[in-house]
Amino acid sequence: MIIVFGDLLVDLSLRLEHFPLQAGEMQKSHFVELGPGGAGNVAIACRRFGLEVTCLGEIGNDEFGEIVRRGLAAEGIDVRQLAVTSGARTPLAGVLVDEAGEPAYIGFPGTLGLGRLLSSWEPAIESAQGIFTDGWAEHAGAARMRVDLLQRAGQKGVPTFFDPGPGNPALDNSWHREAIGATQVLLLNGEEARRLTGIESPRDSLHALGQMGPELVIVKLGANGCLARRGDETVELPAVPVPLVDATGAGDSVAAAVIYSWLRGHDLTSLVRLANATGAAKVQKYGTGRSMPTQEEVGAALEVQAEMDRPVDRQVTQHLLGHDVRQRENHPHQA
Repeated sequence: MIIVFGDLLVDLSLRLEHFPLQAGEMQKSHFVELGPGGAGNVAIACRRFGLEVTCLGEIGNDEFGEIVRRGLAAEGIDVRQLAVTSGARTPLAGVLVDEAGEPAYIGFPGTLGLGRLLSSWEPAIESAQGIFTDGWAEHAGAARMRVDLLQRAGQKGVPTFFDPGPGNPALDNSWHREAIGATQVLLLNGEEARRLTGIESPRDSLHALGQMGPELVIVKLGANGCLARRGDETVELPAVPVPLVDATGAGDSVAAAVIYSWLRGHDLTSLVRLANATGAAKVQKYGTGRSMPTQEEVGAALEVQAEMDRPVDRQVTQHLLGHDVRQRENHPHQA
């Protein structure tokens, strides 16, 4: 069972003809979607890889909270342990995507305020196969919970995955470094790598990021593919060439692929190959949440990648998308 703990919110996705949207201007949108977003994207993508997923965290007892809860439950995700706070308002992100497939965001922060991990969550944390959390926090208590979660999981030998994201500009995001020091697998993009290390080149930043504590560092480069480093091994693979429809949620789908691949014990090249293919599968689809890629769509992207990489072992597609996920004996965090 995988635990996803993070910014559970509603995404309202709209497709625009162009940016900027001028005051007084009327644009028609040919795509609209309302459903779970944020960390919920990672949860849904993990579930579509066949992983059992439990979401922990907080929502309000409002209409938006119910949209999050229902949407996750419809994907087979366990939402029974979500904290539902009376009188609180669940966050919403307005996701505006232009014809080039690039998103802009408008955020409603909500009024959630949980500042500590609940004791009722402890059994789930201790028995998890892996725990994912992110670096977006609306208040200092939310940040502290993420660090505490990673530290507790590490003490129990549970594999941990952290994606700092851009961080909340309204907060001091220095806590990201503490979280990185407590995580086993770090996922971030090139800009976030520069912010955390001060090193311009993503490739050159890999060693510095690894020195912060993670065993595996993944740097997502969008249309330029993916970089990964574990110990002295570095892998860099180009992106899969597919049409870009909507880049929203691509990084979240990559996170799910990394979680899945890490737990199955794939070698580093196979892990990066699956991450690239999963991101490619997502960018060909509109929306977030329940628009995360399916195994069939990821498999199709892997086939495109195999055509690029010839000669390549054709069995790689089959073993990358096997259904049984086994925790490693004795040392579940080691590949």
